[in-house]
Amino acid sequence: MTWIAKSFEAIGIACVMIGLVQGIQSDTMWMELYLTIIGIVLFLIGWQIEKRTVRRRGSADKPPITE
Repeated sequence: MTWIAKSFEAIGIACVMIGLVQGIQSDTMWMELYLTIIGIVLFLIGWQIEKRTVRRRGSADKPPITE
């Protein structure tokens, strides 16, 4: 599940980067805006998946606290 999250994050960063390059080379900013929004959304989806995966894995690996 972690590799899916990292893939979403990587695709999101790539979309933002491509959007910035597209915005520099193009006359209109609409494609830059669309790619940036899509990239941010994909990155946030991947980040949430990774956070849930780490939280589940972390709670299973921790030994119970005994005093």
